[in-house]
Amino acid sequence: SILSPFFFDLGVESNDCDDLTLTWEERFSQEIMVYIDLVFLSFFMIELIVKTFAYGHKYFKSPVTLFDTGIVVVSFVFTIITLSPAEQNVAIVRILRLGRIIRVLLILNKLNKSREGLKKMKYKKLEGGIEAPVYRVLALLQDLQVRSEAPADKRHLDWIIDVIGSDRLYHAELGHLGGGGKLDTETTEWLNSQYRVVEKPTRGSVSSEVVGKKRNSIAPSSTPDDIKDVTFGLRHVTPAQEQALDSLMARVDAWDFNVFDLFEASGGQPLAPLVLSIFKRHNLFDHFRVRPQDVAAAISKVQGGYAAVPYHNRIHAADVTQTMYSLLMCEQVGQHVDEIHLFAAVLAAAVHDYGHPGVNNPFHVKNRLEVAILYNDQAVLENMHISRAWEVITHPMHNLLKNLSATEYTTAREVMISMVLGTDMSGHFDELARFMTKTSSNGFDTASPENTKMILKMALHCSDVSNPAKGADMCIPWAARVMNEFFMQGDKEKEVGVAVSPFMDRETTVVEKCQGGFIKIIVTPLYEAWQAFAKSDSGAVAVDNCKMNQEAWMNGPEGRIDTWLADKGYTRESPIITAHGPVRDDLCGLPPVMPKQEKFYYPQVVAQRKPPEKAAPAAQPHDAAAIQQQQGARPVRISHDADTVKSVAPNASKE
Repeated sequence: SILSPFFFDLGVESNDCDDLTLTWEERFSQEIMVYIDLVFLSFFMIELIVKTFAYGHKYFKSPVTLFDTGIVVVSFVFTIITLSPAEQNVAIVRILRLGRIIRVLLILNKLNKSREGLKKMKYKKLEGGIEAPVYRVLALLQDLQVRSEAPADKRHLDWIIDVIGSDRLYHAELGHLGGGGKLDTETTEWLNSQYRVVEKPTRGSVSSEVVGKKRNSIAPSSTPDDIKDVTFGLRHVTPAQEQALDSLMARVDAWDFNVFDLFEASGGQPLAPLVLSIFKRHNLFDHFRVRPQDVAAAISKVQGGYAAVPYHNRIHAADVTQTMYSLLMCEQVGQHVDEIHLFAAVLAAAVHDYGHPGVNNPFHVKNRLEVAILYNDQAVLENMHISRAWEVITHPMHNLLKNLSATEYTTAREVMISMVLGTDMSGHFDELARFMTKTSSNGFDTASPENTKMILKMALHCSDVSNPAKGADMCIPWAARVMNEFFMQGDKEKEVGVAVSPFMDRETTVVEKCQGGFIKIIVTPLYEAWQAFAKSDSGAVAVDNCKMNQEAWMNGPEGRIDTWLADKGYTRESPIITAHGPVRDDLCGLPPVMPKQEKFYYPQVVAQRKPPEKAAPAAQPHDAAAIQQQQGARPVRISHDADTVKSVAPNASKE
């Protein structure tokens, strides 16, 4: 309706303004449109009066609002003049038309802002009705921000969204003392070191423009030809192996990288060539003054610490390391990550499942195993992985961190611990909610150590569950391995007499339901959140693969894994990889690795220990002397002089 008089007037040429040239139908239509225009302008005037009364002079601080108010008032006055009995002034009519044009542009601008606000308001519910309240909180705040007219209110809401989005809601921050004073340096450092009280951040201290122009500090510094010169950390490499490794490492950042080809080309030793190639690609050897032979020795030790279980083995470690590297190679990540972060991230990925016994955290907790007691039932395996692996990579014979500065060492350790502990699946929805909140509130527009750690943690978590985000040629083999490991744990749980975990009973589990549900509820929303931040080519392919594999599992033919295993000569009952023995992946036709190369630091975590049986309570004697005789204890006597309890033998003389 607002646009109608505008388009009507455009149909009348400026030279035809004289009333004599208009027919009575055209004149009548023009007058109707003017009256309609007057009605809308009256509503606009009422809106201005109400907002002026509500916000006062603050409402007119915005130049756009002030200009819009002027256009509405002038148009309203000119419309009244146009409807007056006096002879119409052609100039006034032209000004009125110009006002209409400008007002239409302002209305379109408001509509565009409203659409942006509605987009921000849309908070994403995860599959299965899973959602975090913070999504709804941010949606309501963003709605208020869009509707707010006062600049001060917008700033306050912007600050609230920033605090919630940056996960600083309960962080202690050091502000100014009363009277404008500040704490002395020593007290500030004490609060920071002991209580993690930090200086109050200033929003926008690193502007998005500056960050946007930041050089991608983790861009490869070596060409594929240079990477070929790197030693692969293998003792005996045939020319055919070297050629295959060169070809694979030249595309180490590709999303469709085949880790099974790397496993075969490396003779069952995939981690060392992979880590060495990435280090060489980014010149990390020179940057952190670490020798290639030390990296090869340390990573080989780490590789030897992966048990020969169906899924959480050295192939998985290599797959996660390469996948994480592929995710990190995008412009958005490069604005937050530099060389020390890449150095730490690659090591974290390589060690993230070090010593995994093939049973999960709940199994350790339910069976009261020592490692669960050691870490108080909190992220049991993840704490064990990083703690034990840290001993390996910092061993005096091949310490990879010995030449780092104090700041670099602290950063590397904090990043690695954060990333590995972030792979604990019990924290999946909490971490995903934090990441999505920060993304939706533009929390990653500024660079900070907290943002960097969150990005790297999310990258490793995505990589740890990345198999459904790859093509079917990768998804099905890994699904067969993880289900095989699940069934092995279910067998152990039956043996020790505890309840079998969901989807781990080989007799009753529907594999398609397990895999399809996992992709739908866990993996797809995770990669959609990552892609909303990264906006990368690999992320887009990953999301498409998730949806494709989800559809195949949930709506495809049943028995996909059993069919695949049958083609390979396996069944559900015959493990793909021998449990806790030498690495033997017959699917690749490779010879086994020597048993002495397989080390496992926690043999007790795989012990099938039954919970202690409760003995029947024995009959308790009522006579005090009989109780003492049964317990072998001496009678006690209260010494009133010393207010102490002393134990004395029968017939003992008084002191």
